[in-house]
Amino acid sequence: MQRGGKNVQPGDIARARQLGATDVEIHDTVLIAAAFCMYNRYVDGLATWAPSEPDAYREPAARLAREGYVESTRRSAVTASGAAT
Repeated sequence: MQRGGKNVQPGDIARARQLGATDVEIHDTVLIAAAFCMYNRYVDGLATWAPSEPDAYREPAARLAREGYVESTRRSAVTASGAAT
């Protein structure tokens, strides 16, 4: 899927089904892979950079593990709006 959707062959689908994947799970897997490919091209096209130091990710990762995405997103929205946190 990473190299292109046409690289997914019937044998790949058959193997996934043999391992117990449902059609919905296969669909979702393909959709997620396609979305990440698109996101990667998007951020590359915008010349987005990311910190190379692992320490830059430790606190945000710990917060997401502790609070999940919903609470972190809510906090970001409140901070961006200028409201008190």
